[in-house]
Amino acid sequence: MNSEKEIVEGLKAGCDAAYKYIYEHLYKMLCKVAYEYVNDSFVAEMMVSDVIFSLWQNRCSLVIHTSLRHYLVKSVHNRCLNHLAQTERQIDLLQRFGNKMDAEHAHGGEYPDSPLTDLIEKELDTKINACINALPAQTRRIFCLSRFKHLKYDEISTQTGVSVDVVKYHIKTALSRLRAELKDYLLPLLVFLLSF
Repeated sequence: MNSEKEIVEGLKAGCDAAYKYIYEHLYKMLCKVAYEYVNDSFVAEMMVSDVIFSLWQNRCSLVIHTSLRHYLVKSVHNRCLNHLAQTERQIDLLQRFGNKMDAEHAHGGEYPDSPLTDLIEKELDTKINACINALPAQTRRIFCLSRFKHLKYDEISTQTGVSVDVVKYHIKTALSRLRAELKDYLLPLLVFLLSF
C-alpha cells in the first residue's frame, strides 16, 4: 500500500494489510497519545485497540475527511475522554457502595449474602463466555490459546501458522470486543447492589 488513499480504501474493504499498516506505523504513536490522557500503559493500549476495532467494525460506513493520522488521533482523544468520564462515574458508585458496606458492617450488618454474590458471579461468567463464543473463529481460537492455555505469542504463531503481529492483532481485537460488550455491565450491577 503506497498512498494514504489506498490504505483508507483497504480499511474500508477490511484488508489485513491496511490494518497491519496501522499497527506497524501508527500504533505506538497512538498509544503515546492515549497514555497522555489515561496515564496507564495497559489502558492506553486498550483505548487504541478499541479505536482500531471500531474502525474495522464500522468499515463499511467509514468516511475520513482529514489525514488518517489526524482521524485516528482524534478518535483516540475522544475514546480516552469517554473512558475517563465513565471511570469517574464508576469510581463514584464504587465509593458509595463501599461506604454503604462499611456502614452496614460497622452496625453489625453483613455484606451481601453468598447466594447473591454467586448469582452475580455466574451471570458475569455467562456474559463473558457468550462474548468469547461470539468472536470470529480465528480470533476466538487465538484468544483462548493465550488466556486459557497460557501460550506465548510465538507459540500461538507456530500453532496457528500466522505471524506474531497477527496473533497480537487478534488478541487485542478480542480484548477490545470483550471490553465493549462488558462496559455497560458494571454500572447497572453497582446500581443494583447500591439499592440494597
